[in-house]
Amino acid sequence: MEKTLPLFFEQSVAAFSENIFLWEKTGERFIGTTYREGCALVHRFAAGLISWGIRKGDRVALLSEGRNYWVIGELGILYAGGMNVPLSVKLNEPEELRFRLAHSGCRMVLVSGQQVSKIRAIKPSLPDLECVIVLDDIPLENPWEFSFRWVMDKGESFLASSLNLFEKTWRAVGPDDPANICYTSGTTADPKGIVLTHRNYITNIEQGYSLVDIHSNNRTLLILPWDHAFAHTAGIYCFIGMGASIGSVQAGRTALENLRNIPQNIRELRPTMLLSVPALAASFRKSIEKGIRERGKIVEWLFRLALKVSYRYNGNGYKKGTGGSFLLKPLIGIFDRIFYRKIRESFGGNLEYFVGGGALLEVEYQDFFYALGIPMFQGYGLTEASPIISANSMRSHKLGSSGRPVDRMELKIIDEQGGSLPAGKKGEILVKGDNVMKGYWKNEEATAAAIVDGWLHTGDLGYLDEDGFLYVLGRFKSLLIADDG
Repeated sequence: MEKTLPLFFEQSVAAFSENIFLWEKTGERFIGTTYREGCALVHRFAAGLISWGIRKGDRVALLSEGRNYWVIGELGILYAGGMNVPLSVKLNEPEELRFRLAHSGCRMVLVSGQQVSKIRAIKPSLPDLECVIVLDDIPLENPWEFSFRWVMDKGESFLASSLNLFEKTWRAVGPDDPANICYTSGTTADPKGIVLTHRNYITNIEQGYSLVDIHSNNRTLLILPWDHAFAHTAGIYCFIGMGASIGSVQAGRTALENLRNIPQNIRELRPTMLLSVPALAASFRKSIEKGIRERGKIVEWLFRLALKVSYRYNGNGYKKGTGGSFLLKPLIGIFDRIFYRKIRESFGGNLEYFVGGGALLEVEYQDFFYALGIPMFQGYGLTEASPIISANSMRSHKLGSSGRPVDRMELKIIDEQGGSLPAGKKGEILVKGDNVMKGYWKNEEATAAAIVDGWLHTGDLGYLDEDGFLYVLGRFKSLLIADDG
């Protein structure tokens, strides 16, 4: 039987049943849920959806901050044979949400208490939307609103009476069935719904393992939005596959309060790896430098010297400490004891590295975190590719690059006429493999333009160097227009 996400999860539960799957803080401390406990919750929720009439191919949306119920909700939808439509909590315009829900034809929405008012405002204009499942225990205001707990109770009854039907339902899900419809931002036109299958995800998870090592004793605090393609594959499923732990940021009363909880939660959960984007990198660096400045001008001068020496010793990381720079190693050890170790403690003390995605991270930030001993490795991806295309890692890295391409995927650079280019020559980045999306939902024209003979045209400009590292330089088409005026 070929893997689907439910089967993938079941295999991890069997192998790592007593490992902590999810960490969540709702009171004074983080509480862990094991893989075995998490699986029971997923089964109950999926059974509740099946008993309610969710069938193979039905679309169910998910609009929430990261939490246990986010991943339990998504897996429940997938076990029922449905397709999850993950929505960004940053969508504030009613029309943005309404378009996605109407275009995908969602029958239900799972929504957090912070986000439910957005759905209440547009529900009357969505005839296909039958009901709303509220994840938090808050007063329900409409006859079409139901609590998550109520669905779980329905599921418990269904499992007691119809366990065989439940098993038959989730095992009937196939690798080429759609799992998600992920919508693009739609800044210049209506957003496009990227259809990713179970095969797309399973392939990309395994491709991710070809670059980055994750172990069963690892844990992450997932500080990016969970609907973000990068966080979704690299932060949720890549960790599930290795029996590792996923923590969520403590929910505040507002989005700003959620952000303010991140530094404290990092210190409490002590993650071994974090996913980041440039905005977070800038925020972390600003906070570190502020702490140094507050210790006085001499300390600040010494810290700048430490960075300068570290940058010289590290180079671009590929041949760190080679040539004459090896003589600087004793100094690096001194600076580590004075500065770097204490800074790492502010990230919990266990953090080994970050993986950066979402947008290109400036080299100066990569140099900075590399010097501290918690490298921020740049990766590159596209939601249409599930999304991981390349990444730097502890195994092999060059600061300034987007790393080496994943295994089991073809990548080439082409010129304006479609001809393949050799190493060092800039052109459009194309990729081909089982991680490439099925297509755009209800948009055959856009699908045909994006995927030609199996090759996904990323629209990004880049080149491969002589060592096989990918450099991404920006948008291919806009740069071509700029070149000819």
